[in-house]
Amino acid sequence: MCLFVQGILVSLAVAAWYMDFISKTIYADLLPDRREFLRHPIQTSKRFIEVYKMHMAHTSQVYSEQRLKKAEDIEKRKQYRLERQRMAEEKGEDYVEDPRYYIGEDGVRRRRVKRWFGIWE
Repeated sequence: MCLFVQGILVSLAVAAWYMDFISKTIYADLLPDRREFLRHPIQTSKRFIEVYKMHMAHTSQVYSEQRLKKAEDIEKRKQYRLERQRMAEEKGEDYVEDPRYYIGEDGVRRRRVKRWFGIWE
């Protein structure tokens, strides 16, 4: 009984992954038809693996571009803060940061979380 249920769950997981992959890939037109799998299973499997590798390479490229863009944005924010501090020093003013906020590791300004009797608000 337990093996039967596991088989059903695995087949549902594979089907869900396949449908998600088909809907998100930009190489859907290069994928072989499902009918061809019955006629030529080895060639169809090889073609599917090639398309999957192309899809993963494209996805990796997109995510690396997003990471680079995010790193550039963080550097721009850092330069902006330094410029604001320099301008305040030139004017003879004190550059005081708002104690309600802090700059996170990713360079984004975030509001500090208040505590009330040790419980997050």
